[in-house]
Amino acid sequence: MRNFGLASGLAFVLAFAIAASPVRAEKVLRLGLVAGLSDRGNPFSTIVLPSLTPNLLVYDPLLAFDAGGNLEPRLVTAWDMIAPNLWRFTVRDDVVFSNGEKFDAAAAAQAINYLAAEAGAMEVISQSVTDVVAARVTGEFTFEVETSGPNVLLPRRLAGIFVPAPKAWRELGRVAFSAAPVGTGSFLLTEVTPGKLTFTASPTAWRKPVVDRIEILQIPVLNARVQALRTGAIDIALDVGVEDRALIEAAGGTFHVRPTGRVQTLTLVSIKDSPVADVRVRQALNYAVDKQSMVAVLLGGTTTPATQPAARQSFGYAEGLEAYPYDPARARRLLAEAGYPDGFDMSATFPAGAMAGDEAFYQQVGVYLADIGVRLTLEGTTFAQHISRIRTGGWPGDGFGMDYNNMPALDALWPMRVHSCLWSAPWHCRPEWVPLIQAAETATTVERRLELTRQLGRLYHDEPTAIFLWEMPGLDGVGPKVRNFQSRLNAIDYELIDLAD
Repeated sequence: MRNFGLASGLAFVLAFAIAASPVRAEKVLRLGLVAGLSDRGNPFSTIVLPSLTPNLLVYDPLLAFDAGGNLEPRLVTAWDMIAPNLWRFTVRDDVVFSNGEKFDAAAAAQAINYLAAEAGAMEVISQSVTDVVAARVTGEFTFEVETSGPNVLLPRRLAGIFVPAPKAWRELGRVAFSAAPVGTGSFLLTEVTPGKLTFTASPTAWRKPVVDRIEILQIPVLNARVQALRTGAIDIALDVGVEDRALIEAAGGTFHVRPTGRVQTLTLVSIKDSPVADVRVRQALNYAVDKQSMVAVLLGGTTTPATQPAARQSFGYAEGLEAYPYDPARARRLLAEAGYPDGFDMSATFPAGAMAGDEAFYQQVGVYLADIGVRLTLEGTTFAQHISRIRTGGWPGDGFGMDYNNMPALDALWPMRVHSCLWSAPWHCRPEWVPLIQAAETATTVERRLELTRQLGRLYHDEPTAIFLWEMPGLDGVGPKVRNFQSRLNAIDYELIDLAD
């Protein structure tokens, strides 16, 4: 005979245990960003943090770089050069988009072909595929990419390409899709409110996140981001200042230095009839600025003075070059040789807020230049104006704040081409360098490409196009509850982050 009393008792005990067991609280990670919410879902609209953050949550790139600059698989798992202008790629076979579409070679090829076509020319990332003829599907999970000439670094160029769901992209179009993005990433964009984006963990993601939700809050004022971190209103503050380190650590947080793959400069407009058109003047300006002291005092020793247009992790970085030493006496002699013994007046613009503390950096540069008789007038500008001038020209002064961005390909040749006659609206032009740039771009071996790129790096060092300042660090404040915060070049692995109870 069955013992119903015992069964009832066990059921009661089990029900009580279930009711009494604690329910795990939802884990919500809150980020404070200076900007990056405007073009929130377009996978092709930006290449740098912090504006890249939504893409890192929603999408996966074809390939990526680790913190040391080594190329890693992401959606692409293998790559082979069939010929200098033809590459074969293999993609993952276990990935789906958040709307149920299956990721395959056709999805990857569609993203590449869009960027290579006229319709995609407006996108920032289209510069990665300017020489692509076509991406062709050769199997469910394999495709080939043909370029118009040799491109031995094509896999690096694909590292900046995020892949949207192809059917949704075709049906919705660029604008509507950007408002409701669909990717293979760890999170879904689920809510948009003024100054805030909310992302929830994607149940279909192949990179399963630890936290349940991420909220991005736009907090443009640096002090406000730091205060929000200290009070626990946010868990991570991207782009803080060195001077905030003590405050962050006193609140139990940590100060994190992130590699960016970028070199900070005060770029000089040398194509106009002005003193900076003379190479001796540009050299003098580099000798006049004590970059080492600025790195030590203003950046807390978190980076190193720049020696060239390339970050140390970049392909083509020229070993053995030294940063211009601080030598104001030599700077004055060079100015006198160039015909400016009493110095001269110059002006420069900069997009305020591009990096925490950047206005103080440029003002200190002005202090050093004044010591050799160069009177620098600085004018802040909006980021939109800055980008417009980069694309179309019309610089009002003799220089502007800009970085040599080696990303997304982590290729030193990438920014050198931008700062050359080959740019659509050049600010610096040495016609004799153009054949060398083109020879490097079309080299048929990696070894030859490396040799020519390093040769160009030495030219840009010896005949500077800018005042080379330092390799830009990304400085982030991380709250005391955050666990496993990890960054790579120009990226943060948000899916790995956990929060303590």
